[in-house]
Amino acid sequence: MCGRHHVLRGDDREEWLRYYRRAGEPGAYHHPDYLSMLAGNYEFDREHAEAFVYEAGEDVVYYPYLRRPLETSPLDAETVNLAGYSDIVSSWYYGGPFHSDGADESISEAFTKAFGSYCAEEGIVAEFVRFDPNEGNHETFDALEPTFNRETVPVDLHGTAEDVWERYEDRNRRAIKQARETALVVEHSAERTDLEAFHDIYTNAMDARDAAPHYRFDLSFFETLVDSSLFSLFVARHDGAIVGGFIAAHDDRRGYHYLSASNPDYWDMRVNNLLYHEVVLHMQEAGREVFDFQGGRPGVFKFKRGFSPDRGEFYVGKRIHDRTAYDRFVDAAAERGVDTDSGYFPAYRVEQSN
Repeated sequence: MCGRHHVLRGDDREEWLRYYRRAGEPGAYHHPDYLSMLAGNYEFDREHAEAFVYEAGEDVVYYPYLRRPLETSPLDAETVNLAGYSDIVSSWYYGGPFHSDGADESISEAFTKAFGSYCAEEGIVAEFVRFDPNEGNHETFDALEPTFNRETVPVDLHGTAEDVWERYEDRNRRAIKQARETALVVEHSAERTDLEAFHDIYTNAMDARDAAPHYRFDLSFFETLVDSSLFSLFVARHDGAIVGGFIAAHDDRRGYHYLSASNPDYWDMRVNNLLYHEVVLHMQEAGREVFDFQGGRPGVFKFKRGFSPDRGEFYVGKRIHDRTAYDRFVDAAAERGVDTDSGYFPAYRVEQSN
């Protein structure tokens, strides 16, 4: 297949949007505005948003990601040459490439070849992909060697609110009823004071968990999210005080659990059950088709599955574009005390959370 490619960066928003739409508007996590918001706030100040677009006739492949210079790795620039090298990681939570509806299957192979050549020319050493279970893009880009990672919890929003309620597990319905008997109130909010209170609760929760850096965000990032059309804030109040919060991502078709946290003093009131339930109802009332709670640690996943009998499948992909450089960087990282056998990818970086 004969085609051509383009590389888009932050200043190319309108062109990004054009290709995002041609690829079927795959969702909030793949929107150029979100990639731009995430860049520099996810793991490294120097990461930047980029999109590789491959066109063949009317068909197109759209692939947004974050690009990270190797100077942000734990490697010592004085002992190993890092100049000109970088690696890439998908948007958080979901990413990967998408092709336009009805595209010829051969475009996936042509895209993979073209992107591999681009990575070789650009010094992109490795690539980590989080595929989107709602779009199933792992099925059409098998050259990225998708591997099953975990189950997710999508909530079907079709039907009535009662239909959604009936699909909850009994234990979850009991917990929500218990929460309704308290003074807890959940509401959609655009108030800065509410966002600040939620940020404090979220930060305390991350401190208590000793969470990885990429789960920690400045208040300014929260403000950027809720100022956009892609995110909304919901808060739980008790006697006027904020005791929990939830930031949801969304597009026209779907909602997604992005960030949430609550004050542990109110867990016995089942604040989380009520908070999550009210967000689901809001998404249904807004006309969306599904709410994706995504996955999580075993305890978190057990809680989330109480909202739906359905399961999605989350796949990841790991690809090395320059084996010689990759092995050299892994050896250098090991010499600096990095656990390069942990299974984290790429192995020369300090483990965060794939």
